Amino acid sequence: MTEIEITKGTRVINAIIDLTFITSVATAINYIFDVYYYEGFVKFMVYLVYYFSFEAYNGQTIGKLFTKTKVVNMYNEKPSVGRILYRTVLRLNPFDIMSYLYGQEQGGHDLLSKTRLKSSK
Repeated sequence: MTEIEITKGTRVINAIIDLTFITSVATAINYIFDVYYYEGFVKFMVYLVYYFSFEAYNGQTIGKLFTKTKVVNMYNEKPSVGRILYRTVLRLNPFDIMSYLYGQEQGGHDLLSKTRLKSSK
C-alpha cells in the first residue's frame, strides 16, 4: 500500500482546527470560572494539555482526525509518551512555525522529536 504524502496544506488544516478548538475551550474556561485576568495562561495550559493528551492517547488531535493523519515515530510505530511530551514542548518554540516555510514537510518539532505525520487512511 502506498503511503499518502502529508503536505503543508494538510498541516495548515490541522493547525486551524486544533487552534480553533483550543481557543474555544480556553474561552469557555475563562467564561465559566471568570478568570479573564489569566486568559493567556489558561490558553497556554489548554494548548499543552490538548496536544500532549490527544497525541499520547491515540496519536491524533481533532485536526488530525479530520485529515486522517496521525503521529508516528520514524519506524511508523506509536511514539513513546516521552517523545510526545518532547514534541509538545518543542511546539512552544516561537520559531517552530517558521520551520514549515523552508524545505521539508516536517516541522522542527517533528525533526527534533524524531516523529512525523502519517496517513491513517
